[in-house]
Formats: sequence, C-alpha cells, structure tokens
Amino acid sequence: MTTARAEAFGDYVDFWVKHLRTLFPHTREGIARPNIHAIGHIYNFLLLFGPVLSWWCFPFERLIGAVQKLNTNDHIGGVMESTMIKTLVRTANIRHWLHCPDCPEAIKQLKVLFDKSFVPANATSQTKEFVEMKGTRRAYASFDGVNFSGVDTHAGNANIFYRPSPNQTPVAGQIQWIENKPTPDGTILHLHVQPYERLSKHLYDPFLRYPHFSATTYSSTLSASANIITLDAIVAHAARFDYSLGRSVLVNLSRH
Repeated sequence: MTTARAEAFGDYVDFWVKHLRTLFPHTREGIARPNIHAIGHIYNFLLLFGPVLSWWCFPFERLIGAVQKLNTNDHIGGVMESTMIKTLVRTANIRHWLHCPDCPEAIKQLKVLFDKSFVPANATSQTKEFVEMKGTRRAYASFDGVNFSGVDTHAGNANIFYRPSPNQTPVAGQIQWIENKPTPDGTILHLHVQPYERLSKHLYDPFLRYPHFSATTYSSTLSASANIITLDAIVAHAARFDYSLGRSVLVNLSRH
C-alpha cells in the first residue's frame, strides 16, 4: 500500500459522496448513513495497516457462519458454547505463545514433533521444507502461510498472479496440478500453471480507468500451453469473476 493509492481512494470516496444525491435522488430527504461516515476513515486505516485484505473481518465472519451451522438442539447459553469459545481462545493463546521469544525451547520442540506426527496430507511445513508424500501429485501446498491448490482440489485457491520467468511482468493463471519433483539434492515442488489468454483488442477492459485498483480483465479462456514454476514465482492469489463477452476480471489479492 502506497500513499498515492490511499490518497486516490480518498479522492474517489469524496467524489462519490459529493454526487451521491444526484445519482440517487431518493437519498436527498434522508440523513447521511453511518457507513458513509465510516468509509472516510478507511484512508487512515490504509496508511496504518496496509491493504484491506490484511485486516478485513471475513475470516471472523466465516467462523461465525461455521458456528451457526452447528446443531445445538435449541439449547442456547449452555456448556457447549462456553467450551467452544474457551477452546478457541486457548488455541489462539498457545499459537501466540509459541511465536514469542520467551517461549521455552522444550515447548517449541514438542510443537515440532506434533507437526511431524500430524502434518496434513500433501502439505508443507511452516519452515517451508517439503514433506515427502507417496506419489508425485499433491492436493495443495503452503507457502508463506498461504495455501495453493490445483484446480481439481480447490478452484478458488488455484487462481494466481505469477512470474513465468524471474524478470517477467506478473500474469494471471490457474494452477492445474502440483507435483513433487525428485532431484539429486532432494524434492522440489513444481506447479503446472495455464495462463489466461490476453483480452482481445476488440473487447474493452473497464478497469483500465482505475490504475490504483489491482484488477485486470483477461479472456476467460486458458492458454493451451502451461508454465512450470516454483512457489517463489507466485506473486499472490487472484480473485476471479466471469462477466460478459467471455471476459474475466482477476483481482490481485496481495497483502503487501
């Protein structure tokens, strides 16, 4: 997040608020809503905390959604709710403690043993060392705390921005599969990625008007050829939405 991007956000918000009653005449009679006031503070949050992706509340909303789906048999305010929240808080506290400098080394070693015993299938460790698994294909891989998957495992985690070669401009693509590649020095990870085709010159990219918004329109068609890359060639996950005329907008979800 840069100061220029934060200031551009502020300018766009000011422009929108200024013309709100012209665009939506029915708002002229009412008082300004609290969210219109709140949106003005996002400029300061961008400067303090970086991109919205780093501090939005979607993970908490997802957790609340999961809790709401639990079968309670209409018993509210009982032992189960207390147990759930205590377990959640204790787990968070333990994870925080393990990353603190004053955590005893013996406790950290127990965590290492636990991770080795219960590592998820086809996952990589927190130290970015690859875990040997049977077969060459793997369901997903973790890198810098982010999970990446082949499209058959999780389509949402398969869309990425990546560099086909070290000095090349990032492009959007879709991970088709992930494989363990044996080498004389150990196992490395290869991702087979099909890039999205560039947008036809006859089609319009509406996001060109907003250079501070990291969104680009591509063709919805994948290239027939694939790039083979390593995890460090990935720039970020991409959010994808298909709209008219065979176009897909891909948003860079980088947290930096």
